[in-house]
Amino acid sequence: MDKETNSPEKFEIEDAEESSAVGPIFLTCFVLAVIGGLIYLPFYVEQDPMLEILNSGQWWVSNVGEYHPLILHLPIGIVFLTLVMEICSWFSFGKYRPRTAVGLFLAFLTGIVACVTGVFDLSVEGWKAEEWEDDMFKHMWVGIGFVGVLGLTFLAKIWGSRSRSRGPVYGSLLLVAGGAMGYGAHFGGLATHGSDPVENTWGGLTENVPIFKQWAGKEDENDEEPASTVKKLAKDRLAFADVVYPIMDDKCLYCHSEEAGKSKGGLWMDTYENLLIGGDSLDGDEYRTLVPGDSKQSYMIEVMVLPKDDDMHMPPPKKKQMEEHEVKLLTWWVDNIPSSENLVDKTLEEMGAPPEIIEAAKKLLSPEDRKRMEEAAQAAKDKVEQEKIAKREALQNALDALKQDPAFKTSLNYTSQDSNDLEFTAVSLRGKLDDTTFLKLASVSTYLTSVKLGSASITEENLAAELPKMKNLIKLDLSQTQVGDAVLDAVAQLEGLEWLNLYGTQVTDAGLMKLKGLGNLQKIYLWQSKATAEGAKALKADLPGLEVVFGVE
Repeated sequence: MDKETNSPEKFEIEDAEESSAVGPIFLTCFVLAVIGGLIYLPFYVEQDPMLEILNSGQWWVSNVGEYHPLILHLPIGIVFLTLVMEICSWFSFGKYRPRTAVGLFLAFLTGIVACVTGVFDLSVEGWKAEEWEDDMFKHMWVGIGFVGVLGLTFLAKIWGSRSRSRGPVYGSLLLVAGGAMGYGAHFGGLATHGSDPVENTWGGLTENVPIFKQWAGKEDENDEEPASTVKKLAKDRLAFADVVYPIMDDKCLYCHSEEAGKSKGGLWMDTYENLLIGGDSLDGDEYRTLVPGDSKQSYMIEVMVLPKDDDMHMPPPKKKQMEEHEVKLLTWWVDNIPSSENLVDKTLEEMGAPPEIIEAAKKLLSPEDRKRMEEAAQAAKDKVEQEKIAKREALQNALDALKQDPAFKTSLNYTSQDSNDLEFTAVSLRGKLDDTTFLKLASVSTYLTSVKLGSASITEENLAAELPKMKNLIKLDLSQTQVGDAVLDAVAQLEGLEWLNLYGTQVTDAGLMKLKGLGNLQKIYLWQSKATAEGAKALKADLPGLEVVFGVE
């Protein structure tokens, strides 16, 4: 028998050189269509959050979304293994040739499911697909990008194997996919567990351990000279440090500083040098935020004096606005600073400030008063933090005791790493969650902000008795339980409730009217309940901002 005929390479998907091109072409069309669909999905769900067009209602959207944390690890594991195999291949100089096409395709398919379940998980909360301020939305978009690159990596693999080409495209795309995977996981971790634990650990070392404190260049507060108790006269205040910066700190830096972590419009305003650099205009061109000596050409002054109803007016309408004397001080300062990249900060008197500018400066807090206020605010913040830590320790003890019960091992968790709020979900328990188990939550009831009891076997009597104790509830899911109007008397006592799921319950129109006092209620789901559109309309008359979701029968 011909040796070449028996070669196992003839039977490998990756090495099918002489096979028909129909398969690769079909896969290419499929992958590209899926990538386009994934990119469009968040924008579609924004318009139809419950996907009612699929004749489904919220019930399955919410339940499917619950499995996102489980499914997302499948493509991650496969891609990680593929990377390890390919790295071994690269270091073997081609002697080891792993078969990765099937694995990449499986990673792509499971990645699709992870993206869809993730979008469904977000959809029940209400959101906008273009919003980038929140870590969870960054996680979503980077995740979609990861799956898209993964699809392209698979295509590069099968087409490269077909032509027996080992060019750089496949390897480059695989590395990009790995990078996107890590980047997206980072944002998912931040959204789930709070601020960066690595950063927090280093910050704690540099603040509390002497040797690290010395390396970080942080001096002990006890070594600093005590602040003077004599207030500066207005004319003796430094123009930038004591006048301009405090105004911007109060009105601008929450959106334009490194400390706040924001640079809207690509603009930092926390230093003189950053003001000179400027930001990006709406058409993408650079504009000059600060033109020393010319306030009329300085964009920072231009937007402050625009009418408040102008779209470009700054600060934005819902933020604290500039006072007249503050605009006057900033305008005068811009007109009177020399054209230089290095600012020499001088007092108002040294800059020749006229009497009206001195009078305007008197309306600002003195540097001494400002420092005292900052110290008092920091002390109050530290006290709150200490109380929070003590509260967290007590809560953790109660939580540890509860988690001895297998029913609570994975169903009861903190909403984030830095929060004392708890969330409980019975998605993995469903009918197994009975009265005995439910009553154990009483020890942490005041900490619960989200409770999902879908399909639980809990009596109305116990629900009516325990729900009012969960006074901080924001989200409550009673879907597919046998509760009726009696339980809504207890629900009506949850003043902070924003989200309520009554899908598949026995609630009627009469029961709905018990909820008219819940001024914070934003969304309620009534699909397959005993309530009618007329009852929902009557409730909306008392709660105009309420969104009612019935689904499609």
